[in-house]
Amino acid sequence: MKNRKMNFIERFFLSCSGASLSIINECPEFEKTKYASIGATIFFTSLLAFISSFYALTQIFDSYFLIFPLALFWGLIILNLDRYIVQSLRAGDSKYQNLVISFPRMVLAILVAIIISKPLEVKLFEDEINAYLIQQRIESTFAVEKKYDKEKIALNEQKEFYQNKFEEKLELRNRYYEDYLCECNGTCGTKTKGRGIECEERKVKYESYSIETDKEKLKTEALIDAIVLKEKEIAQKIIEEREIVRANMNNGFFDKIGALNEVGDVSSLFIMLIFILIETAPLLTKLLSKKGPYDNLVMQAEFEFETNFLKVKDFNLNQRKKNEQLNKISSSLEIKSKETQIKKEMREKTLQRYEQIIKENNPATKN
Repeated sequence: MKNRKMNFIERFFLSCSGASLSIINECPEFEKTKYASIGATIFFTSLLAFISSFYALTQIFDSYFLIFPLALFWGLIILNLDRYIVQSLRAGDSKYQNLVISFPRMVLAILVAIIISKPLEVKLFEDEINAYLIQQRIESTFAVEKKYDKEKIALNEQKEFYQNKFEEKLELRNRYYEDYLCECNGTCGTKTKGRGIECEERKVKYESYSIETDKEKLKTEALIDAIVLKEKEIAQKIIEEREIVRANMNNGFFDKIGALNEVGDVSSLFIMLIFILIETAPLLTKLLSKKGPYDNLVMQAEFEFETNFLKVKDFNLNQRKKNEQLNKISSSLEIKSKETQIKKEMREKTLQRYEQIIKENNPATKN
């Protein structure tokens, strides 16, 4: 059966799936469709990663000349990582073996899905997150005021205490004045009109207490002024701490991620599960599928490579053994040659010594 020529989109998606084009080109159409679908899922997952990182980076940086290449780089990392996860997953002969092989890859895929989903969740719940952060700012502002409530209440009670004490003295002074007028007019007391002894005594009493009241007034005003000054200092502290709270609440990207957990628990979890399903779909497809033509061809190519490798390895091993044997023979022959030469030299030296001894012992030779 002659395979049709693949178009650019098919080749692109097959490349995204991590499949070898030269091997899968020999497979039936249904196998190509399966791996093209896996590649399309991986490509669109990396596209979502690009969009997600682009939005996240816009919350951190202002320059699109920096944001775009960084987002593209992150998308390519996710694309390559997903390709590796799917490509390296090989179905085993038992379910337990498949579970052991797929577990670390599944964990990695889930982590990638969570990382991709969070920025998009922040964008989807942007209005709710902003409302929550505004509410947090208001509560923080009220918390600053509440912090000084006890101190403000204590100062206010002191101020009221001094004012009430002074008002009591004023009332008593007014009463002394009324008694003084009443006695002098003859409407009470001795009932004698005119400035008699009793009238003069009440006048002196009123005037002396008036002097005391004036002194108490100055003292009370000084105490109240000190309290008012403390109240102004507290009010200034509240304003300064409010400014600090507002400055610290910049509503950055990570603040929004933290607020996301408070705003949309169920909805956020649902979106994250969708991304986990998308990310793990290629893995589940390969894991739940039986070995197909592509897997068999890959195993065949690996077997042929290993066979050729072992042949070359055996040939090299045999050559190495032959070289070792030749080296041993050469070394043995060299040793034997040296031994023969040494023996020859020893025989010559022995013969010369023998002839010398004969000459020394022969009298005719001496004469």
